[in-house]
Amino acid sequence: MNAIPPPPPLIPVKMLSDALTALGAYAEPPTDQDLAEAQANEGAAALTMRLANALYGSALAHVMSTEFTVSAAGVPSNRAAAWQAAGATAEGTMILLHYSAMRLASDLRVISERLPVDLGVMGAAAGAAEALKLLLEVCTVRSLDDPRAENLTMNLSRAQDQLATAAERIATLFAAGRDVAAMITDAAGQ
Repeated sequence: MNAIPPPPPLIPVKMLSDALTALGAYAEPPTDQDLAEAQANEGAAALTMRLANALYGSALAHVMSTEFTVSAAGVPSNRAAAWQAAGATAEGTMILLHYSAMRLASDLRVISERLPVDLGVMGAAAGAAEALKLLLEVCTVRSLDDPRAENLTMNLSRAQDQLATAAERIATLFAAGRDVAAMITDAAGQ
């Protein structure tokens, strides 16, 4: 039986705050008293989650700018270092990719709901990301004992539907006119 392991303990708030300080994320780093007050107001789990997400965003921004710089210099990316630092095995890497796709799908869905106008491109991207999330979830199920195993067929069907809808949105956009760039920039200017 391949049971899902319990989650690791939460990283202490002070360690997360120190990492954010090291990355230059704070204009003025919080004091121990500031952290204690935030923890009293938000609760330990909520504050830990907020700081972990801030650390994720800050680290991601550093990764993007660094990868751009080294790519321009002709140095290959070393993405394997990220998976290695996360302690991911081959299966763990798949789980991390699934998590990344979940975040992407969620963020794109929120953005597409807030857009004043979407000619179908953002909706197609959100649908494709949702399909990717579902497909990667299927890939992370390793045993019939996994509670997600009962959803494999449904998730594959949902992924297929999401991809079909994304393709339809792109086809509709092309049907409206082949000069997609002009249509998108005109809509953005409204």
